[in-house]
Amino acid sequence: MFQSVRIFSRFVRSTFFLASLFTFSFVYFIIKSGFLVWLVRNYISSAVSLTLITFRKSSPDLDSQMLDKLIAHRHIQWLADKSQLQDYNMTSGTNIPVFCRNTRQGRTIVTDDQGYTCERAHLMANGCCEVSVNTSRFSCSGCETTPGCCALYEDCVACCMKPEQKNVLLEMIRNTSGHRLRQILAATDQFELCLLKCRTSSNSVHLENKYKSEKLKYCYKQEPLRPYRYFSRNYELGTKLRGPSEAKILLT
Repeated sequence: MFQSVRIFSRFVRSTFFLASLFTFSFVYFIIKSGFLVWLVRNYISSAVSLTLITFRKSSPDLDSQMLDKLIAHRHIQWLADKSQLQDYNMTSGTNIPVFCRNTRQGRTIVTDDQGYTCERAHLMANGCCEVSVNTSRFSCSGCETTPGCCALYEDCVACCMKPEQKNVLLEMIRNTSGHRLRQILAATDQFELCLLKCRTSSNSVHLENKYKSEKLKYCYKQEPLRPYRYFSRNYELGTKLRGPSEAKILLT
């Protein structure tokens, strides 16, 4: 009996020794070979990927999460928020801005950052339109207010500059996402916002290379999803109010 106990005890000790030796050898191997490091890195990578996937599923619109539209637009200076809209009279020489930004690209007409539209002949050296009977402010001539689209870029900017367009532009911002949203939110005031929004973009076309409207391609509102044709009295009056050269551009 005593002999059996001794044999069993010796067997247990030898088994424990062999198990310890095996465990030590195995641990030494995985550490020395870098296998343990690989396991840890793989586990961390899997955990991070799973977390990102879960986050994306719970946040379908990452642009809305990254760019809080309700806050991001507050840095834009709106004309409607100014206590007194800047006005100036070129005949009296009072309240004349030192310098005006303008649309520049028009061949015959331009719109400045005060919302005035004039022919290039009435554009002063400081970039401002001369205020006269030949100058209009916040003009929507040649525009269709329902879709918010215009025949000329300069008319689009001028109509977009109306102080009462603030809510329309805020709605447009809320409905915009991605790269276009980042471009729009780079604007510091309503003039810059209108310059950006009135430019044609991928939203202005369908079937890759055709404008949704060949006549009204410059929009200050969210572009309609489908091709459209609007030729109301307002559009027709806009073509008549322009000079012969501009009317030709509008109708081509």
